[in-house]
Amino acid sequence: MGAPLRNWIFRVALSLAVAAAVAAIVTAPASLWLRLALLAASLAAGLVLAFRLMPAFDPLGRIRWHLPASSGVRRCALTFDDGPSPATEAVLDILAAEGVPATFFVLGANAERHPRIVQRARDDGHAVGLHGMTHAKLTGAAADAIEQQVSGVTDVLERLGVTPSRIYRTPHGYKSSRVFEVAARHGLTLWAWSRGVWDTDRPEPAVLVRRATRLARSGMVLLLHDGRGHEMQPDIQPMLAALPAIIRELKQRGFTFVRVGDA
Repeated sequence: MGAPLRNWIFRVALSLAVAAAVAAIVTAPASLWLRLALLAASLAAGLVLAFRLMPAFDPLGRIRWHLPASSGVRRCALTFDDGPSPATEAVLDILAAEGVPATFFVLGANAERHPRIVQRARDDGHAVGLHGMTHAKLTGAAADAIEQQVSGVTDVLERLGVTPSRIYRTPHGYKSSRVFEVAARHGLTLWAWSRGVWDTDRPEPAVLVRRATRLARSGMVLLLHDGRGHEMQPDIQPMLAALPAIIRELKQRGFTFVRVGDA
């Protein structure tokens, strides 16, 4: 819902390409069994690719990406990735002024640079979840590399006196079977999101407000960023300018805000 136009164009083009490939296989001058085998192989390859690269997709239903239904209450969750950064202080100020909780999926390397900020997030009542030690993509990572990412950020937070929530979001939402194995050993629930607003593109604040609130639905999990990977001084000004308006618009529509660790 919050994707920019170029992303929708890519999705349409991909859908058309898949449809064309299926049509080519179905009408190919080959035996029925060969065509069925090709279709099955193509479907299997597509499912593997979707599992790895689509944050909310898992055939076994192990990914959480929206809040459970709550009778009579419209709920949503604000989540922030890639922090903490110097700009996280401003995010915390806005959340405090609006009186809403949020969830921060933090990078261990950034928490080491900004210990006071992640401690403030805890003290302000926000959930602090795991995003990894660094912003490394994990689709092809070995189990020991994934273990280092999870253990590293956990150790950093505990050393800072911050007990993390048992929630984990991989960088970009990319995953593999090994990610689930490591997460299970640590008792972690993997969380994706139901609506990304692409704030790292830094569009005008009004664009971000529109992406975050149009056709808003109860249970949605918003993806925002209080950092940009390993950048030391990330520019998140458009998101900061949009955040108060996003919160107030959703409040006006009757939404309450929760932490995903509580859902």
